[in-house]
Amino acid sequence: MKTRIPAVWLLFSILVSFPALSKAKEKKEREPPTPIGWLHLPQGSESFSVPEPDLQKAKRKIPRGALVPVYKTKEKGGTTFAQVKAVHFETGTAEMGWVQIKPADIKPAEAYPLDSDLLKQLGPPYLDDFTAAHTDIARYLVRQAQGPPALLCYMSTAPLSMARLVIFTPSERGKYVAGATVNFVIGEMQPGITSLEVRDLVGDGSDFAISKEPFREQAETYGTNIVVRKIANGSFQIVWQAPTEFHNLSEYSPKMQILQPPEKNIGAPGTVTKGEVTYRAQGSGQEPVWKGKVDFFVFGREKPLDSLNIEKACAWDGKEFAPLKD
Repeated sequence: MKTRIPAVWLLFSILVSFPALSKAKEKKEREPPTPIGWLHLPQGSESFSVPEPDLQKAKRKIPRGALVPVYKTKEKGGTTFAQVKAVHFETGTAEMGWVQIKPADIKPAEAYPLDSDLLKQLGPPYLDDFTAAHTDIARYLVRQAQGPPALLCYMSTAPLSMARLVIFTPSERGKYVAGATVNFVIGEMQPGITSLEVRDLVGDGSDFAISKEPFREQAETYGTNIVVRKIANGSFQIVWQAPTEFHNLSEYSPKMQILQPPEKNIGAPGTVTKGEVTYRAQGSGQEPVWKGKVDFFVFGREKPLDSLNIEKACAWDGKEFAPLKD
């Protein structure tokens, strides 16, 4: 004799089980896929194609020296594309998109450690599941004059308002060991780093890490520094630093004056500085060139009273680049 289940009980059982099924499905979808390989981009990429919610696609840049995980590949019109993940520094979060590649450029999955392996080395708070799940990592290969490249990682954890720049150096056993760390406080008004790239500036086969780092000292004293770091023996060494923006209107000089040499006016009280840094060939390498303008203000006046254009090249002396301001 067959037992009939009343329709009301059948409907009740479906409603009870639906949340559990939904949670299981949601949890499964949130699990990050394991990369099938790695792609190193010494020159970066100008055509990182990222899908947008409105079915459009946005073009992003992947910085010089980036090492990105590859999740799948496809061919279209005789061209091979790879689906990769890269951090969008304006938002501090990682995005999935596609780049054109040569299949031979993909390195095997076991060539570099997974994100989870790197986070374990850093200890708390990255051992917490929530922190690990909400930490996005931008990786770079930094060549050394001697030995294999170091792995430079920018780790951003937005929910905890923190970020780190960490060096991982390869050991004799093939594993990467955590080294020096630079900590950043991040927030809605101040990201930790707004750009990061790797360049060979002195022509000896070693790379420098170049980052743009916002700062704020007072309500009307803030800006962004470009910082050039050398990595040696698992440690950071700052070899050059200069502002691309320096807004200093928290205080004013009693009398407006233009200092000499001109670069001494950068960041002076009562000034707003905006500039850019390019790199020009010098010998076998490159040297940073700062070019910009300083506007001079007096208290109570919205428009600048005077302006000064400045350009300065900063040569390498064997240990560091000449400072922008002496």
